[in-house]
Amino acid sequence: ALLMLASRIVTRVARPCGPKQFRGVVVVATVAGEWVAASSSGRGARASLGLSPSARSARMMSSLSVVKASMSLDDDDGAAGTSPAGASPRRVAVIGAGISGLTAASKLAAAGCAVTVLETGRGVGGRTSTRRGGPDGAGWQWDHGAQYITAKTPAFQHIVDEWAAAGCAAEWRGRFGVLDAAAGVFTPEGSEAASKQRWVGTPGMSSIAKHLAKLPGVTLLLSRRVTGFEGGPGSDAEGGNWTVVHRGSGPPADRTWEGKSEGAKEVADRTGGFDVVVASDAQAVSDRSRRVYGEPPPLESAAAPVAWEGMKLAAHVPNFVLMLTVAAGPDTPPLFPFEGALVTGDDKVAWISNDSSKPGRPTHGAPGGAQCWVVQCTKEYAEQLMRTGTNKDSVPGVGAHKSLLDQVAEEMLAAVISMAGKISAGTVAGTTSEPDAGAVAETSGGAVPEVLHAAAHRWGMAFPTDGAFAAAAAAGDGCLPDPDRRVVGCGDFCVSPKVEGAALSGAAAAQQALNMLKVPAVRASM
Repeated sequence: ALLMLASRIVTRVARPCGPKQFRGVVVVATVAGEWVAASSSGRGARASLGLSPSARSARMMSSLSVVKASMSLDDDDGAAGTSPAGASPRRVAVIGAGISGLTAASKLAAAGCAVTVLETGRGVGGRTSTRRGGPDGAGWQWDHGAQYITAKTPAFQHIVDEWAAAGCAAEWRGRFGVLDAAAGVFTPEGSEAASKQRWVGTPGMSSIAKHLAKLPGVTLLLSRRVTGFEGGPGSDAEGGNWTVVHRGSGPPADRTWEGKSEGAKEVADRTGGFDVVVASDAQAVSDRSRRVYGEPPPLESAAAPVAWEGMKLAAHVPNFVLMLTVAAGPDTPPLFPFEGALVTGDDKVAWISNDSSKPGRPTHGAPGGAQCWVVQCTKEYAEQLMRTGTNKDSVPGVGAHKSLLDQVAEEMLAAVISMAGKISAGTVAGTTSEPDAGAVAETSGGAVPEVLHAAAHRWGMAFPTDGAFAAAAAAGDGCLPDPDRRVVGCGDFCVSPKVEGAALSGAAAAQQALNMLKVPAVRASM
């Protein structure tokens, strides 16, 4: 009878931070020692059960004990570890709207905290970004950062499954392998590698970050460059809360200035009242702030040694990406006979992928028009270009930066055209037989389709080294917490240089922040 009752209740989990006023039914029960909370409200429903799906099904017929039921939450004294009813939710500032920062934000918002995310760029996603271009309505787009996502741990696979269920991620299938650029030979991957699941955001890689940024409880501030922090524990600020100091990072016309003269000083904005700061952008400790803006790295002012020193250990390798569009049609062979390939034997190109082959893309499966390709450079080529101070510290939008990208586009395009001219566009053998039995494409100088668009992008901090991995593992199981300062550092540089590492570090940072606030975590879809 209790199971039938539970199945009929329209459920919703009451948030433990900043309880909201609503009337309904609340049921808190235990199933074989695990808790489950459910309630009804006029705005929809949700249930949260502290069991994995397999454990849930195994224990569903166990004893069910209803321990509390009420027809109103108006008189609730507040959830455990939080302020009384009617009080404002605990506030958290997250610096950076990449996967790590937004994963942390989503977890904190699910626990009822009010989260403000400040992002330097014009959009979210960090290296899980999507660039769009071309004629109006053409649908040209490129995942010019992370190419795909793989899950090596059950914890991250659960997160990926949630993204897929939300409709912002799907599996990318096709032909993958290795391209020998010198010989013009493409070798498909073996059967074991071919079984690997590759996930992408849909309709673009940035869709995952956009989904996280729109979750209830998350406020997003774009084109905001954080320059420092004021207040914090031990200060005169009310509650020892943090104030984030930030300026516009968009064009000068979009920012606020003192006066209109040529030497006018830009006005900084201050957003305060934050209980915890989560820093997920490695730029927060970068000396580039001094070189480019004449300012100290923003996290320096927070005086949070664990986060500061740990993030300083994380060096990053730069990268350049070529975003390419070629003509496509029934009588036009594709640029390459694969969806994605690691490249060997070339000093400039390391990876090539057919972005149009990914699910949900506007040009996916189109009978004609165009195909969009993404080409990533080698580590050596990027480091060679970034050795000069002009290239290293060039600011996007200025002449020196544009000249650099024009040079990269020209050189990488020449390398791609050379490779495409060596490999036949229609003879990939061995895709249905054993990998070692003729799994090599013949070369016959295939025709190269017309190039419609070519542009380059620079990632100044593309791939983190392993410098901070040990520090993060020791300090916070994948993040860098400073409990005394109520500051947490996180990012892929704490776990692994993959989307998985970024997400797991963000989740760990959220848990550390909740620990600092003495708030229990809530399992919720992201």
